[in-house]
Amino acid sequence: MLLDTLGCVISAKCTETGQMVSQLGAALGAGFFADGTDFLGRSYEIGRLGNLMDLEEGYAYCHFGAVAVASGMTMARWQRLSGKELLSALVVGYELAGQIALGIGPEFKVTEGRANGRLDVWGITAPPVFAAVGAAARALNLSAEQTTQAYGIAASNMPIPIGGKWTTEVDLPNTKYGDMGWCALTGVFGAVSAMRGSTAVTSILGGENGLIRIVQGGDNNSQRFLAHLGSRWHLRSIWYKRWTCCGWIQYPLAALERLMTKHSIGADDVSEVVVEIASGATVKRFTDTQPQSFISLQFSIPHAISMLLMNVPAGPEWLSAELAQARAVKTMRERVRVEGYAIPQAYSYADPFADTDATQGVPSAVRVTTTKGTFREESDYIWADNHHPKNRIDDSHIQAKFRGLVGADHADRLVALVADIERVDDASVLVDAFYAAMANSR
Repeated sequence: MLLDTLGCVISAKCTETGQMVSQLGAALGAGFFADGTDFLGRSYEIGRLGNLMDLEEGYAYCHFGAVAVASGMTMARWQRLSGKELLSALVVGYELAGQIALGIGPEFKVTEGRANGRLDVWGITAPPVFAAVGAAARALNLSAEQTTQAYGIAASNMPIPIGGKWTTEVDLPNTKYGDMGWCALTGVFGAVSAMRGSTAVTSILGGENGLIRIVQGGDNNSQRFLAHLGSRWHLRSIWYKRWTCCGWIQYPLAALERLMTKHSIGADDVSEVVVEIASGATVKRFTDTQPQSFISLQFSIPHAISMLLMNVPAGPEWLSAELAQARAVKTMRERVRVEGYAIPQAYSYADPFADTDATQGVPSAVRVTTTKGTFREESDYIWADNHHPKNRIDDSHIQAKFRGLVGADHADRLVALVADIERVDDASVLVDAFYAAMANSR
């Protein structure tokens, strides 16, 4: 997860929006203090860049790995943590966020594992805020009392849940469904504030008026936070992305890739592509054939289908404004149509009270009409869905993805450092190598 996130951050830095994010981080102090006290600006920069291209990990239908890494890396540089201490901070941050995510639940009303319409109030900024505050509290070695205060401060200042409003937008803003940089900054500042003596409402996680009621308009069950606490490890159920787009779109892309391989299909062969997907992905932002903004490209099924058919490498080029406006790309997108997937279970979500993690997914199908005939393929798993026995991956897969995103010299150095991180006495060597790679991102 650490290596994958670093690759997402470094490659996002070279995008047009990435440059703006780094400037905002610099306004908060990023890059100016050799002693590591630029942690607020750096945490903002890393957290937002990691999520900027929608290429990072996912769990429970949201993302918080980039924010845990932002918090852990900046604290490691400031506090001169060892590699083991950095890993401990990342584990605490990710596990806390996973517990919060399953506690809050999805943005859908769910009945017997099936989606039944979106909630009026939902958002995905709470888990990343807790990823940041959890990692920072561990890195700072806060006491139990200070940690409780840190959680309260971070929760009291987290971004509001804008999902219900955001989902109606078509030309999506570059802050997405929530600014992950601000989530990182909120969590880190909460931990540092508690260390310095600030206090907050420490009971904010529990009770009928607690966090769930505040951020979600559905089931208010604070006991979800405690389900299998300490026995279910969320890090083991991460799914990783192969392509530069929303996780829901990874499923039809997986089906399309198999069709392309089986039948030697290229872009010039295709006259029509029909994507069958769960109803939650049939809203305008997913079906838009001519997306206009940097983020809209990440949520357009027609654009993602076109990029794969045209063999565009995953990464910044998928989101290039110039490429997106090319005549060939615009024409290809017009050949893609999105339909609802007519199967009994077109959406699933893990029950936080279940004994084991259930499969989470958005089963899809793709039908391609070509000069060679019409072909159809279904997909109920993606490239690196660790819930699915067919698709578990190992370090070599993530290293290959990383090397596709980062220049060779920096990639070799960072892969070696991450692989050996448990034996590193001062994790600053990793952080500094990472910052150097960011500075040289092209």
